[in-house]
Amino acid sequence: MKLSFKDIVLMALMLLSASLGAALRPTIYLADERAPIDLKAMVPTAFGNWQEQLNMSAQIIDPQQKETLERIYSQTLTRTFVNNQGYRIMLSIAYGKNQSKSLELHSPEVCYPAQGFAVADKQKTTLNLLGQPIAATNLQTNLGQRHEPLTYWNVIGTNVTTSLLDKRLVDLRYSLTGRIPDGILVRVSSIDTATDNAYAIQRQFAAEMIQAIAPENRDRFIGEIKTK
Repeated sequence: MKLSFKDIVLMALMLLSASLGAALRPTIYLADERAPIDLKAMVPTAFGNWQEQLNMSAQIIDPQQKETLERIYSQTLTRTFVNNQGYRIMLSIAYGKNQSKSLELHSPEVCYPAQGFAVADKQKTTLNLLGQPIAATNLQTNLGQRHEPLTYWNVIGTNVTTSLLDKRLVDLRYSLTGRIPDGILVRVSSIDTATDNAYAIQRQFAAEMIQAIAPENRDRFIGEIKTK
């Protein structure tokens, strides 16, 4: 089997991490050095043209996986929003105090197929949030006649990560300082057969949501904010 350069680098990082082992084992939770996080309080229920729609379930988790997710994540938030044109967006945010291992194992590429969805397409994209480029992923998923395009991104500590290799590098950097990073995964989706339209509205929704979050909390959702 021929390994790609990315696979070789990832294997080298894993071997390095294993060999250093106890010497680099982090003991300090980065979350304990930061302000406490409260997803329900931090994310507004109304902003721009969007309003939370009560009594609507934005279920994205198979009930059989609930116990696993509750063990991994410290907090989760799911809400359904509707705008003044009646378009609905499903928001899901998962936060974990300890993301030293496997936030990526519970990304939508894994969770959606576990619920029976097929992933028809995956593309890297860039969101403009607070005037900053944020690396994200678009997934086109289907379950029978249900077409659910989605956009998601994740942040480990203060870093937006886009791949397993990227996450391992961030983990390693934190390990060298003795710290265990926290992490957050933000996902927005909509039931829409017009995939490009869905992605465009999701980008707008994400930008308006981050803008509505209090300035002191925004970095928890999009990583370190660079000032010009």
